[in-house]
Amino acid sequence: MANGRRLLAKENDSKVGSLILMAVVFGSCVADGENLGGRRGLSANSGAVFDITKFGAVGDGATNTFKAFLKAWIQTCDSPVPATLLVPAGQYLAGPVIFAGPCKSRVTVEVQGTIIATTSGYATPEWFLFERVNDVLLTGTGTFHGKGEDIWKEGCGKKTNCNLPPTSLKFRNMKNLEVSGITSVNSKAFHMFLVKTEFVNIHNIKLLAPAESPNTDGIHLSNADHISITNSKMATGDDCVSIGRGSNNVTIQGIICGPGHGISIGSLGKYKNEEDVSGIHVSNCTMIETDNGLRIKTWGGSGPSKAADIKFENIQMQSVKNPIIIDQNYGSRGGDSQVAVSDVLFSNIRGTTITQNVVQLNCSKSIPCAGINVVDVNLNYVGKKGKKFEASGGLVGSICDNARVVFGGQHSFQTCAK
Repeated sequence: MANGRRLLAKENDSKVGSLILMAVVFGSCVADGENLGGRRGLSANSGAVFDITKFGAVGDGATNTFKAFLKAWIQTCDSPVPATLLVPAGQYLAGPVIFAGPCKSRVTVEVQGTIIATTSGYATPEWFLFERVNDVLLTGTGTFHGKGEDIWKEGCGKKTNCNLPPTSLKFRNMKNLEVSGITSVNSKAFHMFLVKTEFVNIHNIKLLAPAESPNTDGIHLSNADHISITNSKMATGDDCVSIGRGSNNVTIQGIICGPGHGISIGSLGKYKNEEDVSGIHVSNCTMIETDNGLRIKTWGGSGPSKAADIKFENIQMQSVKNPIIIDQNYGSRGGDSQVAVSDVLFSNIRGTTITQNVVQLNCSKSIPCAGINVVDVNLNYVGKKGKKFEASGGLVGSICDNARVVFGGQHSFQTCAK
């Protein structure tokens, strides 16, 4: 456990006069290897409780309360017994907040009220950052309101080289995390971002933003391992879930996705020396009027990596565009993708689509997709007759470029020639 903690705060020059907090934690942490099963025993009602209003927070929606969050966190993290940081009913304005560890015991953050983001004052690209703290439960019926509507017009949009606005909730260098019950509304960019984090259970949450909101991915993963995302609603302006570089052993189940860009593996291959992706299982999800359904996307001209052991099973679709797609020409960079895509299953996909090409497999010329299985895909076309919704030119059925694919079971469309 750390012997000391240095806290630095300095006045921000912005008009809102918000303060930027930098927390530097010294020491080391020995992980106990506890798995998800052990995490379910956490309770917000056990141990010590530190209410942010006891540390100066005012729930009027106008007073910046980030100092109160900091003071409450220090006490919560230093508690020798399991402790809870409580955000009671009310509306709490807060600039960027860092919850840094390691902590002395298990920590619960229970949100009952609404936390509202300031418009400016962000030195780093996150609003709430949980970092180097293990055994955390984030729960409650409350809401994180990112106020993205105030800055979306000034954001990145479709620009490829752009620094994204802050993520609402970022979890970095953590083990044994559970997130349940909370709602995230109108994030400035991603709702949640998990990086270098493992053994995570996310369930029964809501992530909401308008369909036209830019870069508002529901949950983005990078170098994340043993992740479970279940029984949640995601209506966003980008991917409901995006699984990035170095992510493995991910289960996504019981998600209602839409509007949004569907559930995506990638994009992969944008950066040098990316780690492989494997063990992704998506099942029993519902896609409603999404711009894409089930997608794997890799950049052209990428460095070598692998995406393998990927399963999409038992998916219901309603008026979905591009229901099944592998796009290895993603992005504006030329050249063949060097991401090897293999061992992919699309099984029992049913419902309706507005795209005439149900299956679009546009794989790399240098490294064709291998071991692609498409089984029992029955999607009725409900698009307007004569209108080309897809970029492929109106061919009815499927496209299989540079893909070794096997079609099995029954299909509602013309499959690729063997």
